[in-house]
Amino acid sequence: MIPLVWVLTVAGASTLTWTVISAAGTQVSRPVTVPTSAPAGTSVPTAGQATRTWTGRGGRLTATCTDASIALGTAVPDVGYWVKVYDPGPETLRVDFESTDPDDRSEVRVGAACQNGSPEFRRL
Repeated sequence: MIPLVWVLTVAGASTLTWTVISAAGTQVSRPVTVPTSAPAGTSVPTAGQATRTWTGRGGRLTATCTDASIALGTAVPDVGYWVKVYDPGPETLRVDFESTDPDDRSEVRVGAACQNGSPEFRRL
């Protein structure tokens, strides 16, 4: 009787553990979207508005400048990274892509600001 209870306990705990790990893994690859004042579905920038995308190690980042204000559009991490938004605007933008590997704690820091009406990205 005791061996059967032990086997059922281990099987239940293993199933629960892998369910949680699987759910967490699906969250890692989802983009982070910060709502902006632009209406949903707007894909063509209006006058005085410019959108640019930065792609590099760690992921992809899209920002829009409206006059001198910058806003985060999306931040999509590469597999093996997660995103942390430190500053979504309106004066500056800062996003970090951090490794999920416990042996590789590397991170890619990206900043952006509006220069001449367009987002200008820089590694920090």
